Amino acid sequence: MPKMINVLVTGIGGPTAQGVMRGLADEDNITIVGVDRREVNSGRPFCHKFHQIPGMIDLGSYKNKIREIVQSEKIDVIFPSLHEEIEVYTSFKRELDVVVATPESDYISALNNKAEAYKLLEQMDLEHYIPKYFVFQNREELKVVMDKHFSRDKFTVAKQVSGHGALGFALLTDRETYLEMLTKGQKNYVALQDYCDIPHEGGEMVMEYLPGQEFSVDVYVYEGKTVTAVPRERTGVSSGLVLDGKVIYNEALIEAGSVVSEALIHTGFINLQFIEHEGSYKLTDINPRFCGSQVMSLGAGVNFPLLLIEYELLQNKPDVHPKWGTRMLRYRDQFFIQE
Repeated sequence: MPKMINVLVTGIGGPTAQGVMRGLADEDNITIVGVDRREVNSGRPFCHKFHQIPGMIDLGSYKNKIREIVQSEKIDVIFPSLHEEIEVYTSFKRELDVVVATPESDYISALNNKAEAYKLLEQMDLEHYIPKYFVFQNREELKVVMDKHFSRDKFTVAKQVSGHGALGFALLTDRETYLEMLTKGQKNYVALQDYCDIPHEGGEMVMEYLPGQEFSVDVYVYEGKTVTAVPRERTGVSSGLVLDGKVIYNEALIEAGSVVSEALIHTGFINLQFIEHEGSYKLTDINPRFCGSQVMSLGAGVNFPLLLIEYELLQNKPDVHPKWGTRMLRYRDQFFIQE
């Protein structure tokens, strides 16, 4: 009989947690314990048991409740799904005698800071994967950077160094183009002068605008070696969530994802985002956790949540064979409860 495994998944009202639970739902020997700060949430149908927990704004109470659930439910593995949980579990997991699905790395701070990660990769002679970028601390520095390095560019990307998804993302342009985009209903475009006029207090960066195709690469690394890297086309994206995409075989992307992942982490799952530019691939985002669209890899026969359990809990090393060419289309669905 297979070992019975109890898995705790956090933030089950969101797409990341629901993708993880989808990957584990058909495993008869796995019990999914879901937690969320909201009692009523869209993830409850996907778990076997549910506990409401405090929000992370009250970190002490949050940790105490997680400890209590780990003990009472005899949890074996925790899958944190929220971006803000990654840094917390980096130290918190040392207190818990369970596997936690956050990467083991010597560079944890860089995983949550794109500017630090870029500097680190440059030091490792991987600068060919890095787009042109500059960090600024205030509006004066921003104006200098824009005048010196991007004055001839029609668009420039602005984002938070520690942001995730579409948070803090803006396409800077001249006012005429901004108004044109506004009339077309295009969001995220901001007039450069307006952007310079708002307060900036650090934690932001600008980088070159790359108009090429977007890709994600889901990677699982174990003891410094890539187990599998699965590139995905990001065809349709809304608010950072992939609605339409396809798993593809691309040797250059597999190599890029593997090399960068092995440079950054020792063991664990990581998601990297690239944009094709003049025949090469530039790294635009790093997600050191399971992401909302990794469920696309599940459809292609690569069950990353289960793979992590096999390697890190059960010490098994199953072969992985992606079904290249698998396409995913997302649609809205609903369920009903009686109150």
